[in-house]
Amino acid sequence: MIETTVLDFKLSKSFEEYRAYMEEPEQQAMFSEMGVKIFYLGVSHGNPNRATVMFQGQENVLYNIFMNPRTKAIVEASGHVYEGTVITRWLAQ
Repeated sequence: MIETTVLDFKLSKSFEEYRAYMEEPEQQAMFSEMGVKIFYLGVSHGNPNRATVMFQGQENVLYNIFMNPRTKAIVEASGHVYEGTVITRWLAQ
C-alpha cells in the first residue's frame, strides 16, 4: 500500500540550505533506492524556521527509517531538527 508521510519540523539552517541539501543528487539517489519520493517541500508562511516535507512510498518505509535512532545524525545534517518533529501518515487505498 502507498503511504504518504508528512514531516513538520524546525530548521537549524535556512530553508534554502535545507532544500538544496534535499535536492542533492546523492540524497535523491538514496530516496530512489528506498523507493521513496518527495512530492512537496515547503517552508512555513509564518515561520521561516519551520518546514514540511511530504514523502510517498511503500507503507512504513520512510517512517521506519526516520524512527531508527541511527539515522538521527543523517537527518540533522540537512538542517532538520529531529527532536519535536511531528509525523503524520496517510494511506491510499
